[in-house]
This record gives sequence, structure tokens and C-alpha cells, in this order.
Amino acid sequence: MSVQRHYDREFVRTFFTSPAAVDGEDDSAKMLRSAAQLRGMQAPDVWVPDNEDATAPSMRAEGIGNIIHVVSEHGADVPGEIHPRVVWHREDPKTRYQGFQQMLRVAESGAIDHIDGFVIPEVGDVDDWKKADEFFTIVEHEAGLEPGSLSMSVIVESGEAELALGDLRTEMGKPSNNLERLFLLVDGEVDYTKDMRATTPTGELPSWPELRHNTSRGAS
Repeated sequence: MSVQRHYDREFVRTFFTSPAAVDGEDDSAKMLRSAAQLRGMQAPDVWVPDNEDATAPSMRAEGIGNIIHVVSEHGADVPGEIHPRVVWHREDPKTRYQGFQQMLRVAESGAIDHIDGFVIPEVGDVDDWKKADEFFTIVEHEAGLEPGSLSMSVIVESGEAELALGDLRTEMGKPSNNLERLFLLVDGEVDYTKDMRATTPTGELPSWPELRHNTSRGAS
């Protein structure tokens, strides 16, 4: 399968997330449908149909179906890249398997022609990143895609993931992984704050300048 990818992008100006399924609506995919039709300055560089935090657990099976349907219908005209966010958790093999199944459903549908990659939340140490990478490789094989054709973005939401940023220089390029597929490194400061058990006198999120520095260094 020959799919046009857009990996010559030098930077991402904007990204936009949309719930994959909205509970209590006649059309649970209405927010996906609306986002898929953004054009011009309203259109983000990266669109993230979110089947994790933005979608209730009871709606996630429907959410994947919505992603497949909407992206199959509108994906060819979306001006930016499309990177659905699936479920994952560094401490829960069941959740990781669910994320794998979500990616596989998308990859085996017509929507894959317009998908550039997937976003993996709640990653842990660098070995956990490699687990996700291995699932990507299996998904590519099962869907008849070229190895490395799907990019992987991760959300840094834990101390383990922050430390993993420092391991990328030595781990990327080894024949035992395909971490070159990494695309976005995203700071998830809300869950990171929970993982660090941090508080402030005002109850607001800490600014976490060190996390942003470490993410920037990992990206470089």
C-alpha cells in the first residue's frame, strides 16, 4: 500500500484534539465531523481524534468506529496531519492491548490511507516506548504497510517518561527498535502533576519549566 506521508514538516504550529465520541448526542461523531472540515487558518497542523481522555471509557469502542468513518469520508481533504490518540498505560498490560487493538482496527480500514500516525499517552520508561513501537510494527505488518510508515507521538505524563527522554540519544537507531518513528513529544502536565504528587499554595498547576526543558532537549 502506498500512502502519502508528510514527514518533511519542520515544525508543528498548532494541534487540535477532538473527542472521538460524545455521549448523549444523536450523532456521537459530530465533533470529529466538525474538526475534519476545518480549513484555512482554522485548520491545525496536526489533528488528534482523541479516543482516550476526551472520550468516556464506555464510548471508546464507538469512538474508534467514528474515527474510521469520519477519516475515511473526510481525511483526503484534511490539510494537516491526522494522528488519533489511543489508550495506553505503562502499568496496565490490558490497557496497552486495548490500544493495540484500536490501532489495528483503524489500520485495517480505509481510514489508514489518511492516517499519519498515532498518539500514545501515559508512557513510562524507554522500554515502555519500545513496547508501543513494537505494536506499531505489528500493526504495519498486519495492514500491509511499509515498516516505519506510521509515526508515533508520546505524551510525557510521568517521571519515568521524563527520564526516558534522556535515553533517546542512545536508544534510537538500534536495530532492535524503530524509535525513529517518533514525531511529537507532548507534555501532559495535569497527569504529570498527579504522578509527582505535586501541589501549589493556590491549587494551580506548577509551571514545570524543567519538564519543558527536558522535553525540548529530548526532541533535539
